[in-house]
Amino acid sequence: MTDPTTVPVAVLTDEELAVLAGDGGLVVTPFAAGFDDAEREIALRTAYRGLVARGIVDPPTPQARVDAIGEPGVELQVRQDVLSVVTLRAAASAVVAVARTSVAHQDFWYAHVVEEVVLLEEVGTDGMHRFALATADQLPALVVGAVLHPETGDGSGDPIELDPGATEPPLEIAERLGTALLRSDVVIRWAGDDHAPLLGLFTGPSGAWVVEAHEGSGDALVATPTTAEALASRLRGEVSLVVARAAQAVR
Repeated sequence: MTDPTTVPVAVLTDEELAVLAGDGGLVVTPFAAGFDDAEREIALRTAYRGLVARGIVDPPTPQARVDAIGEPGVELQVRQDVLSVVTLRAAASAVVAVARTSVAHQDFWYAHVVEEVVLLEEVGTDGMHRFALATADQLPALVVGAVLHPETGDGSGDPIELDPGATEPPLEIAERLGTALLRSDVVIRWAGDDHAPLLGLFTGPSGAWVVEAHEGSGDALVATPTTAEALASRLRGEVSLVVARAAQAVR
């Protein structure tokens, strides 16, 4: 099986996306999140000037648009390639959202599903959003590659129940999960649905563990060992259902 091929299309900052698409939504803005109101206004104006200088934005009435950048409903003339990115991002019927943490790195990965097209978005802690395009049939393989450590081994032992009220996990599970080289928190969010289950995946050469949380269920959290293949198969299956449901929605 060949590796899926993606097509890079744009790189935008937190602030530039706020100008182009407004604030809010599922995607994090790690750099801009630290702004106070005064800093935000300066950052948006600076981002706007950068977009104009790069030929991405060409407003018909510059001063009027500068006075209202970042506000809902403001229309800007946006270069077609970047406009396509913003439009796809807003039109997604489903989003696979991932927060990844390793010993030396943290970032965020999103797959916005729009019918047969997927807009990929990687966000670093520096607030840079790197976009690429892929086809929906590639998404299961892309998700597996994004959330599992490439050298994931098989977990072993019995499931361990976690006490949600405890300040620290049991020593046994802390030692096992602590050996994971990659932690990926995965959620599949449909438009209008704010109660999707969260999968916490802990993977690396020492094994694979899954912690699944359902908001409001009241069920205890359980850390469950699994094999690398079983975990990859589960992910491919769940993402394939996303692709099928997204395609069915337009028929």
